[in-house]
Amino acid sequence: MNAEDLVTTFKRNMAKLNKTERRRAIESVRDVIRTAMFEDSSGSDHGVQCCPRCGSVAIVKKGKSRNGGQRYLCRDCGRTFGMGSERILGTSKLPKETWMAYAECFVLMLPLRECAERCHVCLKTAYTMRHRLIVCLSAYSPAFTVERGCGCELDETYFPESFKGNHSKSSFVMPRPSRHRGKQVRKRGLSREQICVMTGVNDSNETFFEVSGRGALSSRRAMDVLRGRIEAGSVVATDKATAYVDVLAELDVAAHLAYDSKDRSKGTINRVNAVHSMLASFMGRFRGVSTKHFAAYLEWFRWCRTFLTATARGGDEIVARQLANGICRTRTRELFNVAPPYMDYWGPAGP
Repeated sequence: MNAEDLVTTFKRNMAKLNKTERRRAIESVRDVIRTAMFEDSSGSDHGVQCCPRCGSVAIVKKGKSRNGGQRYLCRDCGRTFGMGSERILGTSKLPKETWMAYAECFVLMLPLRECAERCHVCLKTAYTMRHRLIVCLSAYSPAFTVERGCGCELDETYFPESFKGNHSKSSFVMPRPSRHRGKQVRKRGLSREQICVMTGVNDSNETFFEVSGRGALSSRRAMDVLRGRIEAGSVVATDKATAYVDVLAELDVAAHLAYDSKDRSKGTINRVNAVHSMLASFMGRFRGVSTKHFAAYLEWFRWCRTFLTATARGGDEIVARQLANGICRTRTRELFNVAPPYMDYWGPAGP
């Protein structure tokens, strides 16, 4: 029976079902399609190139597992492992079709509750799936470097500190009165109630995002972020922030172009400003992101900007391919009870 005959038979059988049976049949077909899509995208015979624990390439085949999967032996660390070791699918009890359904939600950047509803999992599971995906996929984002003769734009953006989350079952104590999401911080301007995010865009359109402390950017924090990313002899464009002057001089850049945002006739840093606009729209989808998870969401945004086009078409196939071959050593228990950063501000020396 060819494909056309199968489709005709399927349509004829679907017409005989009632509404409830038809909905269940559609869900079953979707699961089959998602599993097939995963196999087609990732390749069911993807191999192992190195030991997931020590990174050694001195590996040999060593028998089969109970389910028929290939086992390997690392001759350096002496441990055996399978194709699913240190990979999400190898350490998760959820089937492939559930992960593929979540991949669709991940590409569409849907809220957690909608992800849980679509994938038929609880909210806690949807939370862990999101963060494990971010850990796995962020490794595929290209590293940001500016070599000699190349250029980049640097700027920083600020987000209010957020303690979003359910603290009723933890020992965390709010250091300040809670605020409804979306409300402004108590102090005006670039106060220490705002978290600084340094951003850069180079000539190859690669980006970096780094959470860099509280309040206005300082030279010390700027150096910590830029060291190792910007090489001597590069060309850097920034705004008039004084924190960059001594730092870029110490990094021995070929030229430091400091543009005034109020006088656009001499030049602008429009590319990095456009990235900030897209970042604000991305974060706005989630109605506030907890500061302790902000770095993970920045990695998610960077991955989306790198691998996704204006439409989400093909995005789930990219997720499937990277999910099947990516490494994720983060355990579920490590995603909970994460301590908020920069809490020294709220200590006895704080206001």
